[in-house]
Amino acid sequence: MEITQNKYYSLRSKAFNPNYLKSLEQEILASPYLAESKLSEHFAETQGFSIVFQRSGIEMVAKQFPFLQPYLQTALMPQCNVFYLNPLIVQSRAYVQPHVDCSIAQYCHQTVIPKMVSVLYVRVPSDMEGGELILTRKGNQVGKIQPQENTLLYFHGSLTHSVNQVRTSQSRISLVCEQYVGDLTQYQQIPQFQIESKAYAV
Repeated sequence: MEITQNKYYSLRSKAFNPNYLKSLEQEILASPYLAESKLSEHFAETQGFSIVFQRSGIEMVAKQFPFLQPYLQTALMPQCNVFYLNPLIVQSRAYVQPHVDCSIAQYCHQTVIPKMVSVLYVRVPSDMEGGELILTRKGNQVGKIQPQENTLLYFHGSLTHSVNQVRTSQSRISLVCEQYVGDLTQYQQIPQFQIESKAYAV
């Protein structure tokens, strides 16, 4: 694993065994939960599903999604105690508008910013154009990341971020995880483990 780091983000290339990465791709695409994204209107024409869980629910996530276990062991930050994980599929012409993540707000009824957001690029088509992740702070660009397959990216949760329009013959697949730190009394309405999907009621 090779690590590139600055004050706003870090990149870990060759994060996983390529065979595991291929398995992740296959499992995500075959998931019965995969549907139009439940995320906000900022995510135009994307697909996915969401898993919200506390640290005490990690084993439940791994039991329901065994293929995620190596990812969970590697990507989750030890100081974080609440997670919002999204397998995300970006089709050609899709894009993500500028936003700051706060997906657990629907549970705790207040704006809570993640400590860190991680992105694992599971599949990046060789013919992809665009799709860069743009990071900004107070209106100033502080990062422009060109997605690379099998790269694990971490960036500060307070950064506004967007994804440029993707042009590709295939879909791009990533695992996006909002990682939170806080007093669990603040998060008392957050489930230990829950799946969110438009595929059907879960």
